[in-house]
Amino acid sequence: MPPAAAVRDSRVTLRAFTLIAAVLAIVFGLSFFFSNRGIAELQQARKRVADLQTDINRLQAENARLRAEIESAKQSTYAVERIAREELGMSKKGEVVYLLPRR
Repeated sequence: MPPAAAVRDSRVTLRAFTLIAAVLAIVFGLSFFFSNRGIAELQQARKRVADLQTDINRLQAENARLRAEIESAKQSTYAVERIAREELGMSKKGEVVYLLPRR
């Protein structure tokens, strides 16, 4: 085979290989995009992570509030008395409690 023919054959082989590789890449890309484990599932997972992060932030804030309330109750008898009166409906002995209707 003359050298020009060999170069031409190698170019044809290279083009064929490139074309096959491109077609395979497109097929794999489309199968990933439209499969059950594709982009849709990835978006669902990201949304779930965002929802869980929101829950974590809310729970951390509530946890901090409860810790502050516990610390307040440890420091002052007024805080314990307030909780007993407001949340548990308790009163001191001999005390008269008037319940007013809420508006």
